[in-house]
Amino acid sequence: MKEKIYTIPVNEAFDAGGECPFCTMREKIENDAINYVLGPSYMEEDIRAETDEKGFCKRHIRNMYERQNSLGIALMLSTHFEKICGELREKLKEAPVSGKKSLFSRPKEGERSASSEFIHQTADSCYVCERIEENMARYIDTFFYLWKTEPEFKEKVLSGNGFCIEHFAMLLDEGQKRISDKEYSEFYNSLSKLELENLERVRGDLLWFIDKFDYRFHDEPWKNSKDALPRSIKKLMGENVEEEK
Repeated sequence: MKEKIYTIPVNEAFDAGGECPFCTMREKIENDAINYVLGPSYMEEDIRAETDEKGFCKRHIRNMYERQNSLGIALMLSTHFEKICGELREKLKEAPVSGKKSLFSRPKEGERSASSEFIHQTADSCYVCERIEENMARYIDTFFYLWKTEPEFKEKVLSGNGFCIEHFAMLLDEGQKRISDKEYSEFYNSLSKLELENLERVRGDLLWFIDKFDYRFHDEPWKNSKDALPRSIKKLMGENVEEEK
């Protein structure tokens, strides 16, 4: 299989052998994006303009805080604060959407004041999330390109560990848009078989992990179950909860 620059991250994720290659890709994008904004880039005007505009969600501001670059975060938040305060001050001058309501009346769907709408948009905006979504969209495109054009890649996928539930559903949905009806039937059946086999594999490891707490199995080997709990969480929820070693 001939590698191209844009196919390398996808192939590397499938070669890594984790419980979900798309989670592996997402985690790398997320870490790279956080390291990028906390590196020298936060002093660049164009990057600061973007982070001022988009801000960060709760998850990613917490991730950034844990990296212990206090000065970098403080500088970004200070100018983001300035932008929010200035825009909110102007929004709050505008009249509310409606006046007094009766005790039993309910606001119409989408009925918000300008200030409330601005706050909701700000809370939902995140520079890191946006970078993740943009890159993941490209990786999904690459996955289907490789699936349709590279038999070796298809073989690699089908000999792998399947996907987390969320990304398995995503592939079934995206496949309907990107693959012909005739080819989709084979795609659907192949991925479904792969996913069910691997869910049973992880479930079996989890059951043996539980059995190992029974004194009767104390001297039995762990087999593949020592990390069954974090792998089960990854499979079902897509979350990486493995402890640092």
